[in-house]
Amino acid sequence: MKYFILLLLSVFTTVIASAQVKVSIVACPQINESFGVRIGSDLDIPINPRWSFVSGVYWSLRNRETTSSSTKNGSIKDVKYSDNAHFVTLPLRFGLHIPCKKEDNFALKFLFGPYIAYGIGGNSKATAITDGVITHHKTEAFDSDGRYNSRFDYGLNVGLNSTIKQHFIAGVFCETGLRKIYNTNNAFEAIISKIFITNKINIAFGVTLGYQF
Repeated sequence: MKYFILLLLSVFTTVIASAQVKVSIVACPQINESFGVRIGSDLDIPINPRWSFVSGVYWSLRNRETTSSSTKNGSIKDVKYSDNAHFVTLPLRFGLHIPCKKEDNFALKFLFGPYIAYGIGGNSKATAITDGVITHHKTEAFDSDGRYNSRFDYGLNVGLNSTIKQHFIAGVFCETGLRKIYNTNNAFEAIISKIFITNKINIAFGVTLGYQF
């Protein structure tokens, strides 16, 4: 993983030195079942007048809340789980430039491609209520007893960005993971996971706001 990232950074450095690369800073409120955020930078590397390769690096906070309920020996146990994890994400997308009138100072770009991400920290909290008695448990998100079963994540990302007056960026994005990274804690979630796996993968969408230099 480290060598792959270093190789990509080396390629980016070489390309930046020889191409008309556009650099932008972005901040994106996002939703992963609960409200989160991502902040980072994009590199837009031209391929031809219509296409470009768009990568960069983001830090993101993924928040997730789930609940479970069980009955044992006549006792009812309700648990609320709250997971907050920090990820570094490397998008590897292609950008299709949608023609617009130059005099409008407005440009559109459709983005699509894979992403890879790595969890660098966070915590998992559990609040249990058993017959009215409340208990709390907190652990590191990626520990053996945490709610994440993997730090490494990968998936697909699509988005639509508009650039106003060549500098101001506004858009939307959606991404879905292809790796099961969450643990489940009740029978219903297990059934849904077997059918759709949506409760075990990263699913996020949000709004992109940024500035292009």
